[in-house]
Amino acid sequence: MRPVLRISPIDSYIDEDVMIKVSGCLANAEVFIKAITYDEKGKMFYSYARFIANKEGEIDVSSQKPIEGTYNEVDGSGLFWSMKHADSKLDDYYEKGNLDKVTINLLLIVNDVEVDSLTIFRYFYKSGVKKEVIQIEEVNGTLFQPESQGKYPAVILLSGSDGGSKEHAAALLASKGYITFALSYFGGVGVPKDLENIPLEYFQKATIWLQEHPFVNGKVSLIGYSRGGELALLLGATFDYYKSIIACAPSAYITAGMKNGIFAPIPSWTMDKQPLPYLRFKYRFSTMFTLLKNWILKQPISYLSIWDNTLNDEEGIRESRIPVEKIKAPVMFISGEDDQLWPSAKYVKLMEEKLKDAENNSSQNRYLYYKDAGHFISFPYSFVNLPSNVLMNVGGGVTMTFGGTKATNAAAAKDSWSKILEFLNEP
Repeated sequence: MRPVLRISPIDSYIDEDVMIKVSGCLANAEVFIKAITYDEKGKMFYSYARFIANKEGEIDVSSQKPIEGTYNEVDGSGLFWSMKHADSKLDDYYEKGNLDKVTINLLLIVNDVEVDSLTIFRYFYKSGVKKEVIQIEEVNGTLFQPESQGKYPAVILLSGSDGGSKEHAAALLASKGYITFALSYFGGVGVPKDLENIPLEYFQKATIWLQEHPFVNGKVSLIGYSRGGELALLLGATFDYYKSIIACAPSAYITAGMKNGIFAPIPSWTMDKQPLPYLRFKYRFSTMFTLLKNWILKQPISYLSIWDNTLNDEEGIRESRIPVEKIKAPVMFISGEDDQLWPSAKYVKLMEEKLKDAENNSSQNRYLYYKDAGHFISFPYSFVNLPSNVLMNVGGGVTMTFGGTKATNAAAAKDSWSKILEFLNEP
């Protein structure tokens, strides 16, 4: 008998547990399992783990701790979230936004010889969900809905500073019984190239259109991440349309717009054709020196100190604060306490204090703080069965850190996903 790799199921949803087992080994044999996948840009990511077979010659990845590997705890998903970029010393960002299934190759190696391999496929949607490209009255995006006719709750997904739309995440949520609109508002087809002077009325129009959709039960929720989380809170404070709001790694303030993916001194949002006040960055020489030093030494760069400097000007930033106390819908806030892109946990604590004293404070509000986790820690940007993101190579020898570790970010993604579904399902 030779060692055999056993995986169930071979085809699965991205959020589904997969059982990885090995049988046919000698008792106490050392076995090496390697996983390989590619992101949508063609970058290769890999992980590995070494295990010792039990006296029956078997290994169960979901119940055994590896003796060595890219992760070091008992975790059935460890081979997925611990994957690293193969061509980078520091690692890189795993890019995923399209609907394509994720293909993962698993190799079984004994005594440096590959003895078995299997390929598994992870899906965001299968049969039972249909897709429709929307370009109606200047509203652009992709709608996913259950094929069975009926009345369903609806969700609008708002991307962050990368723009476009998160179609893969919208498709997964539709598979849970939601009509999900991956709304594009910049950086996509039919919308502005940059995050600059985007009218809030655009989102108002999209919300009303979705509310009136023949298969929507009239209830629309918002989910936004990072800049999208900022936007979701701003929309909730401006309009009274939403059943619930989920703001992941959000800002408590209106942030400056962006040109070519870089912050610029321009308004991000407008209302009634008037630009909304935004944070004006304040830089210190010491901050810029540290950034330059890290670049020269090829160390990961954190932008957190830039925000700290800006937020010290309490008088100057007051006008740009998002008035979350005006939000009437229940809100779920999700943040990592080691967020290195901006201080999202600090922002959430500030908003929690503001909402405690609000006249319409909802008992359904939820505040999820993840210790030692970074910026990318939850749906619709993070999934426990995809490579966990900590670093990004942004070119020119510069690597950004978003905070946390692969392990802490993956744990937050797993925990928050179940809580997001529970929150959306609350009456």
